[in-house]
Amino acid sequence: MSTTEAAEGVGVGLALENVTLVAGRRTLLRDVTVALPAGGIVLVVGVSGAGKSQLLRALAGLPSDDPENVRLTGRITIDGQPVTTASVSRRIGIVFQRFALFDELTPRENVRFARDHGRRRREPTFRNSGGDLLSTLEVPTTVSTGHLSGGQQQRLAIARTLAADPDCLLYDEPTSGLDTATARRVAGLIQETHTAHPRTSIIVTHDLAALSSIADAVFVLDPITMSLVEIPREDWQSPEEFLAAIPAVIDEAETPPSHNRLGNFLVSSSRVLEELALLPLRLLPRWPSAKWGMRFLGHSLRLVAGPTAWLYVAVAGLILGFVTTHFTFHFLPYARYTEPLLRENLLHAIGFALFRILVPVLATLLIAARCGAAVASDIGGKAYGRQVDALRSFGVPPARYLLTGTLWSFLIGTPALVLAAFVLARWTSLVVFSARFPELGPDFWHQHFHWDLITRDTAEWKGLTWVLARCVCCAVGIGLIAYHQGVRPKFSSHDVSTGVTRTILWSTLLVLTVHFAFTFFEFTAAG
Repeated sequence: MSTTEAAEGVGVGLALENVTLVAGRRTLLRDVTVALPAGGIVLVVGVSGAGKSQLLRALAGLPSDDPENVRLTGRITIDGQPVTTASVSRRIGIVFQRFALFDELTPRENVRFARDHGRRRREPTFRNSGGDLLSTLEVPTTVSTGHLSGGQQQRLAIARTLAADPDCLLYDEPTSGLDTATARRVAGLIQETHTAHPRTSIIVTHDLAALSSIADAVFVLDPITMSLVEIPREDWQSPEEFLAAIPAVIDEAETPPSHNRLGNFLVSSSRVLEELALLPLRLLPRWPSAKWGMRFLGHSLRLVAGPTAWLYVAVAGLILGFVTTHFTFHFLPYARYTEPLLRENLLHAIGFALFRILVPVLATLLIAARCGAAVASDIGGKAYGRQVDALRSFGVPPARYLLTGTLWSFLIGTPALVLAAFVLARWTSLVVFSARFPELGPDFWHQHFHWDLITRDTAEWKGLTWVLARCVCCAVGIGLIAYHQGVRPKFSSHDVSTGVTRTILWSTLLVLTVHFAFTFFEFTAAG
């Protein structure tokens, strides 16, 4: 099929209008105006490092993964509307190179998610929750997403993207790293998909040899002329003539202004203040879908307050209850004389210290380390695996599901875990005291352990408001740190581990600072 015939088919075309794309010191495109044909399969080819990934993100309307060093001017439109508009971006679907599937969802749920967040039409193109798509593309529904083979995951990624019913389909390096035979099978799959579900398909690739047989048009990203040029069909068999190497000379005029440490610090500080100002808005469940919002919230809750988290703080509570009670009386100087005189006061102090200081501090530190790391690792994995970009491709701001779910998970989980730690510490203290002083019994321990904790008349817990305030401040801080360290662009597994390490460092420092600050206000007010 010729380019003209493709343009007359089903689908819409993307157009670049005076687009200049700069990445670091290199200009990838300079003042480019070109219309990509509609309705057919269009290849956008270029050598490795030519800027194909940046161009793909621009075509999809996704924000740059390195906004400080990548700049785009001009407009990229679909039917005359900018692709950066949220409602318009849903008209463009992406099959990511690493598939960007949601591993916590089943194959069928991956497709349902796309369908529920895709374009709203009176006559949906795909019905039955995507079951027909999965069957057509031979994706098993009885196997978890993470255990599908590479080919099955690729077909699931295509099915998910199609379920959103986009007008234009982008493929990101679909044959990268594949042998010749496998690359041909992938090319066949793309062609079969295009035949069964006709729409504009744009493939960003370096592999012209494997994909030229299914193409209707080929454009090259030329690093020398910094343009996007259509290649005549008769030249497709000799790519070495137009796939030029990246120029060695760097255009210094395009070097972006450098940022000094003070500038970076000021920018980071302003972002922190901005996030704090937006916190009430972040907490509102402004979910595109309440069903999926609750699903992401449940996933976050399992990370923050799953069984291992309860075991973690339970052990901490048991240790605190044992240490404070056993060693206080065991190492009391001149215990034979002082113990009968100080026994009641020591129990007062143990109860007060456990409830107001020791348990909240230790439990929130453990939550910051364990739960903060779990959330940062999960979201960092989503950033590295492009699931965050997949959310954006369906018109979903990642913060709507990921940040809101993370914040509420910590707000729910942190007080509950601290309470669990205190209950275990309290019970352990009772057991240790009763074993040491069997003649006094539990009633004596209860009366004096709670002496400074429970109001005699109303049975209210003294200082409960302060403890909850500490927990809430720590929870919000840990949640914000874990989310932002996780969602930052990730280019390797090392970046993910770095985000986890930074989350543990900054969240534990924040917890210590919160408790340090609250100590002065809390006990000054009590005094």
